[in-house]
Amino acid sequence: MIILGIHTNHDASAALFDNYRMVSAVALERLTRIKSDGYRYPAEAVEECLAIAGLRREDVDVIALPRSEFAPKYFKRQAWWSRAKADGEGRVDLFRQMALHLGAAPDTIFDVKLWLDDHGFSPSTRVHFYNHHNAHALGALFHTDWSDALIYTADGYGDRVNASARQFKDGKLTALWGDDRDGLKLLGYEGARSSIGQLYLEVTAALGFKPLRHEGKVLGLAAWGKPVFAPELRANYTVDALGRTHGKMRLKDLRRRLQEMVKSAPREDVAASVQSVLEDVVLEAVGNILQRHPAKALGLAGGVFANVKLNQRLAERFPFDELFVYPAMSDAGIAAGGVLEFLLQRDGLPAWLGRRYRFGALYYGRDFDADAEDAFRAAGAYAEYVGDPAAEAARRIAEGAIVGTFLGPMEYGPRALGARSIMARAIDRSINDTLNKRLDRTEFMPFAPVVRIERYAEVFELPKSLVYPANFMTTTCDVKPAWRDKVPAVTHVDGTARPQLISRGQNRVYWDILDEYEKLTGLPVLINTSFNVHEEPIINAPVECVRALKDRRVDLVVTQGAIWSFAG
Repeated sequence: MIILGIHTNHDASAALFDNYRMVSAVALERLTRIKSDGYRYPAEAVEECLAIAGLRREDVDVIALPRSEFAPKYFKRQAWWSRAKADGEGRVDLFRQMALHLGAAPDTIFDVKLWLDDHGFSPSTRVHFYNHHNAHALGALFHTDWSDALIYTADGYGDRVNASARQFKDGKLTALWGDDRDGLKLLGYEGARSSIGQLYLEVTAALGFKPLRHEGKVLGLAAWGKPVFAPELRANYTVDALGRTHGKMRLKDLRRRLQEMVKSAPREDVAASVQSVLEDVVLEAVGNILQRHPAKALGLAGGVFANVKLNQRLAERFPFDELFVYPAMSDAGIAAGGVLEFLLQRDGLPAWLGRRYRFGALYYGRDFDADAEDAFRAAGAYAEYVGDPAAEAARRIAEGAIVGTFLGPMEYGPRALGARSIMARAIDRSINDTLNKRLDRTEFMPFAPVVRIERYAEVFELPKSLVYPANFMTTTCDVKPAWRDKVPAVTHVDGTARPQLISRGQNRVYWDILDEYEKLTGLPVLINTSFNVHEEPIINAPVECVRALKDRRVDLVVTQGAIWSFAG
């Protein structure tokens, strides 16, 4: 059965499954080259996923759709519409209509046949409408082998809920809170004011950054400041015995107060204050849930858990056997989660659990290897080296070259994991300024390190519980004191780093470059930063890689069988 998952809000995306096997998954931004592109049907991502699989729209058996905003013409019932502006068009929130119609099923409100016809799908295609936070949660559970876990999600909000908790124990998956019982409430609905994710979004805007895009800059800035406003901001939030967060201030009052803070104090202090509150609230929430529902493992998803320092703090505070952050933790990941929800409803929990697997390599985009060499030659690039590139690439990096990788399919999720990465030596802190200038970036964190999985324990104080998520750069950890001066370019002011652990089975050339570099220098660590310039998504296709090389964003590009430059 071919199942297509679609997400249509910010960070729109598509994911294609052949039953339980994820065949392809692509964020719309990687194709349109517009950061966080969305608020529409992601036609380009859908077509890309189908093309990767060699399929057409008529081959799709099931589509998993969010209960978010759609054009008014798709709604059968037209009373109580709430118009939301997106791309200049009026849109109607499907889930809010469900609430206003007292929990009516989506297909009683939404014209499925018209939607299918408009988007070129067969009228026999089945449509499954998925729950936002359940889609987040199921991704975090499906890619583990746990038998006893708490699955906790948190973001701005989705389906009128900003967080959720689920217990997985004794072969049963139980929604503790944050499902449709809460989302469909008309009375007692607290909205975004109780969302700790919304607080982070608001401070991102108050600091002059772009919400839903630059929260990572706030995290980096926070390490340089003092949390002077943390007591005041923390007083705005209470956490009840069930682990649910409640906010007191109206959003407009919170925004005004954050703006006052930014005007009266260094912005790093404001960032540090909000980071402190985020950590404190989430730690209390998880702690309260565990008081009632002890668990051996913790699964996390939702945009809040793009905050890598928070994930480290959770692992430090609670003695979990393992903590896992779904790698596509933002809303871009719920297209896949929606498919997993459909499969769970189709097959039942025991069968669904039996099909689980842990992520290995996370490369689900198009494989351009066959086209890359032609694209480089057509642009006038020069193959400086032909053959297995690892040893030569390592030598050039050791000499100070900035090297981009274009290796196989693109990564799934927000992190560059070797397929579309920039590699450089980590021995000189000044490279952060040098490389950021070449990439037109402004960052407050150092670059991330990459290390072979066999060597991480020498450099990083990474607990066993965080080894799995560190494969996907979803947590920070402490750099061992003896190494902080050896690899200063990847060590933050607070002594932490956000490592990627790589095994040879995940990406042979990438691993081999690290191995050869250590043979030359004795150092097992290199910089890994995403292959993109400021305000652009990570590169996808050869044309974008060629442009970056021609514009001198990098000195060289490594492909599976050559090293390319414009210097020859």
